[in-house]
Amino acid sequence: MSIKLTESNPILDSALTYQFPKYCEEQGTDKVVAFGNQSNKCPIYVLQVPPCTVGCPAGNDIRSWLTIVQKTDQKKRSWEESYELAWREASKTTPFPAVCGRICPYPCEIKCNRSKKEDGAVNINAFERWVGDYGITHGLRHEKLTEEVMDKKVAVIGAGPAGLSCAFQLARRGYPVTVFEAFPMPGGMLRYGIPPYRLPRNILDAEIKAISRMGVEILCNTVIGKDKSLDDLKAEFDAIFIGIGAHEGIKLGVEGEDASNVISGVTFLNMVNSGETVHVGDDVVVIGGGDSAIDAARVARRFGAKVTILYRRTRTEMPAIEREVDEALAEDIDIRYLITPIGIRTKDGNAVAVECLRMELGDRDDSGRRRPVPISGSNFEVRCTTLIPAIGQRPQWKEVKRYVGKNDWLMPNENWSVDEGIYAGGDVVNMGLVTTAIGHGRKAAERMDAQLKGQRFHPSDQLRIVTPEIMHLEYYETLKRNERKWVPVAERLGGGLDLEVDLCITEEQFRDEAMRCMSCGVCVECNQCLIFCPQQSISTFPENPIGEVMYTHYSQCAGCHICAQVCPCGYIQMGMADGL
Repeated sequence: MSIKLTESNPILDSALTYQFPKYCEEQGTDKVVAFGNQSNKCPIYVLQVPPCTVGCPAGNDIRSWLTIVQKTDQKKRSWEESYELAWREASKTTPFPAVCGRICPYPCEIKCNRSKKEDGAVNINAFERWVGDYGITHGLRHEKLTEEVMDKKVAVIGAGPAGLSCAFQLARRGYPVTVFEAFPMPGGMLRYGIPPYRLPRNILDAEIKAISRMGVEILCNTVIGKDKSLDDLKAEFDAIFIGIGAHEGIKLGVEGEDASNVISGVTFLNMVNSGETVHVGDDVVVIGGGDSAIDAARVARRFGAKVTILYRRTRTEMPAIEREVDEALAEDIDIRYLITPIGIRTKDGNAVAVECLRMELGDRDDSGRRRPVPISGSNFEVRCTTLIPAIGQRPQWKEVKRYVGKNDWLMPNENWSVDEGIYAGGDVVNMGLVTTAIGHGRKAAERMDAQLKGQRFHPSDQLRIVTPEIMHLEYYETLKRNERKWVPVAERLGGGLDLEVDLCITEEQFRDEAMRCMSCGVCVECNQCLIFCPQQSISTFPENPIGEVMYTHYSQCAGCHICAQVCPCGYIQMGMADGL
């Protein structure tokens, strides 16, 4: 009957774990038959998972962040106390709220139940960024789950989002962790793949520093398989996490791509983000439709070049973040669809033009997207001074190659391990979002912790997802969504790579956005059930600092189910009172 709640879920009690057993204990029985209850059903309080958390690859309990701020006055807290509480709730599942609030494509918002109303989804992404920035500005420190120092040591290969997330979660649990990073500075693709106009380096550095303060040691310029062997790590450490990312660009496979001015998207971004001077000329052509292609194009545009993106499908199929595509178009980048390269014309060792073929969409492929089909005789050329293919990336395996599966990637099992004591996550498993990598790192850390303690890992109980049909959306007031502001295009192109273009939302907007959360699946403290109960059988428990748990005096309940009908968030449901 009970629901086990983990530390990563801040809802302290539901009546399924507290109210009903408590009442039975008081009555000296394990069954209750409600007074005057003809249906033999009584209200039960069912904690459910909101769809925003289901949509978040990092597994963030977004509902708790929002409702903490939303209930500031009701809980008699200062705004600053609520801001810090929200940051601490965020830090249970992610050490990168300020980073993800800038670069995540917010799949959580697509799932938000408020999106079914005319005012649109809660602006979770901007809310997360504001919380993360507050933590940085006020020097907030992460809290450990234990002060005990474990006698097991863990090595993490790669200081990208997956590796740092894993290290952070293990440090919270008291483990000494050493991170080995091949590049001169930590961050992985966050630093070497994402331009600073999207992710300022002081923000990235601050959140990495907060991880280091947990006791995580980060050793840079150390390549496992060159400076130190994998077998050395296995002999020295009790467990290893592999999170080396995917820093090698995939080639086009066409004649002429060995020309000196043909640079893969991942290499181009690495060079620029490492501070190298890259001369791209006047006409840059980028091939691809993913995030790296858009980033490379926008960087080249800031170098003053005319930039053209060639993509073999249409915008509907583009995997890049839609917002970033909009920004690229606003910055006068030309995106040409249904075009694929078939060759590169060179002169004196340099690419001078891309030979192209027009495409049309055919049947759907394994990815679910319509397959591009060449149109015979549609050949043409696009002039270029620099060509940047950005069609995909893969890891540079070195000694880790011993664990590569049949699909040419690492294939961890349900415990996120690829061998005894060897775990993996992030882009070595499959190319995904930064938030996906953060989630991989946390899940692996939880299982490593259990294994190192000689325990079996028990995943959290699967809770029901709160869908719009379970809720009463008409109860919630229509509230305008608060949108972030942007630096005008004319200013950003002249501001160089370091000018952040996203100005986020104000503190007032931040508070207003919290008020838009509908607290799906947990008490919103509206007191509708208490007000409408004809038997006056419901009271409240104000001790719960996050979500109110309503208490039903079952001996007074008539089973009329009015409370369940008026509960807007789907928390109250009718269940059998006899032998629950």
